[in-house]
Amino acid sequence: MSDIIGVAIDSVLITLVLSLAASGLAVVFGLIGVINMGHGAMLTLGAYLTWATTTAGLPFILAVPLAAFGVAIVGLLLEHVLIRHFYSKPFETLLLTWGFFMVSTEVIKIVFGTDFRAVSNPLPGTIEIGALQIPAYRAVVAVLSLLILLTIGFIYKKTTFGLRIRALVQNQEVASLLGQDASMLYKQVFVAGAFLSGLAGALISPMLSIDPYIGNVYLVRSFFVVTLGGLGLLVEGTIIGSFVIGGSETIFALATSQVFAQTIVFVLAVVLLRFFPRGLLAGRD
Repeated sequence: MSDIIGVAIDSVLITLVLSLAASGLAVVFGLIGVINMGHGAMLTLGAYLTWATTTAGLPFILAVPLAAFGVAIVGLLLEHVLIRHFYSKPFETLLLTWGFFMVSTEVIKIVFGTDFRAVSNPLPGTIEIGALQIPAYRAVVAVLSLLILLTIGFIYKKTTFGLRIRALVQNQEVASLLGQDASMLYKQVFVAGAFLSGLAGALISPMLSIDPYIGNVYLVRSFFVVTLGGLGLLVEGTIIGSFVIGGSETIFALATSQVFAQTIVFVLAVVLLRFFPRGLLAGRD
């Protein structure tokens, strides 16, 4: 029984952490249709900025928001210089963000090197639930991930800013005729997505070894998460997609190896997208 509970807890933790990693892409791709291939690079940059600032002596609790804001500034520059001219051309934005990924990865190598870096775990202990021991920091990140998703959902559904975004998503022409500044709303959404990507990289950094390519895995998984859950479904879609891609992997790993479990999960994702091309929760927004 304890093994089943342990697997369930691991699945929940992995699902929520992956939800955090995918949140930036869910906002940018799900709301304004930009296939941000630079999402993984932004996550990587958030991790490196956290490492740099904590190494310089800044407390982790301050390094995290600083890293997120640093990535947001990079996103603002990228949007203002390039992306804002191509919102009506999805293929061009895909190529531009892919170019950003390639360039930023090389810049990270030049600035930080290619050696593995590590951020000290701010909560190295465990939380005991009966015979189970849960890593304290992973549990905190999972809770923060849920709170961040709920905050995103609240802003999108319950605030005036969210109403303006929804109007823009549903019909840009009508929203513009009603006085909405479409270009500014697009900019705000893109920068918010960059901020969330940087925040994810900062919070995840103590849980892995940092190298210039850590964002690659999260980029692929985040795309599956967003498309499986359904575009525009920022909370429930992201969580469901994260469970299929991340949480279920823990369950499959019980009966097979970790590598084969990952293969099963991605095959399952492809099959589900074949039957639910708009996502598992499409039409429920």
